[in-house]
Amino acid sequence: MSQTSQRIAAVVVTRDRPELFARLVLPGLHELARGGFPVVVVDQGEDVETERLVRAASGFVYLTSPPGLSRGRNMAVEATSTELLAFADDDVVLPSGWLQLIVDAFDGHSDAGAVCGRGVTPAGRLLPGRDAGVYRFPANPFGLGSGFNLAFRRAALEAAGPFDEELGAGSRFHAGEDTDLLYRVMRAGWSVVCSDEITVVHDDWRSGAAELRLHFRYGFGAGAQTAAHLAAGDRAAFRIGLQEAWKHVRTFAMSVLTFRVRIARLQVAFLVGLVAGFAQRRRLAGRARPGEDQAVIRR
Repeated sequence: MSQTSQRIAAVVVTRDRPELFARLVLPGLHELARGGFPVVVVDQGEDVETERLVRAASGFVYLTSPPGLSRGRNMAVEATSTELLAFADDDVVLPSGWLQLIVDAFDGHSDAGAVCGRGVTPAGRLLPGRDAGVYRFPANPFGLGSGFNLAFRRAALEAAGPFDEELGAGSRFHAGEDTDLLYRVMRAGWSVVCSDEITVVHDDWRSGAAELRLHFRYGFGAGAQTAAHLAAGDRAAFRIGLQEAWKHVRTFAMSVLTFRVRIARLQVAFLVGLVAGFAQRRRLAGRARPGEDQAVIRR
């Protein structure tokens, strides 16, 4: 067992998708466990098949929790003690050496609080993401990294706080847990490293209405994230939210002009979600008791 394997743990939260879990991420998790890396699977589903798959594996830590991606990830953080934590989704294929590449990225940047990798489709198309480099506050967190290939230094999590359990799949606001935490990590003085070398294959099983619904939820989470920070007096987050909205407006206009209907529809879905998420969380913040911290991150 190498010293490196004791520095970083891999975490996957899954919910009622045993077929995807078994076909895509599970083989990579097996390889990591054989290499001595801690592997944590948080099962939020009602089926028994995922539990059977995990308990049949060697070297896995199996946890259960109610729904909520952020809730599951926070549980995994509390259940581990490694210096670094890497998060993936149940619909990705992990490359050989995935965790070692992440460790190398952290070791190359002593002030890195987070490392973001990239994703490609099974056909090899690069998914949206930021150029490789080092980003610091007040960099725009939207598009900086994706929760399916994302790692944090534990010290940065202790400084920035846990995942916001109001954000992310299975929560009130559906998405945004990754960009919100990246923003808070940078706000706490850490840098975020983006790497093109750390790449996973992300299954592109959604299409049509499911894809539109997903982009609405991305916007919904982004709007909620922005509203929470604004309620806490962080106007920098509000300016970044406006910049992100304008970026999607520009993309919509260019897509219409170039007859890319699918791309245009996705921008509309995101923008509608952004406004709705912002408005709903602002309403909730307005109902908070006087003197109550309106940006409390729920564990």
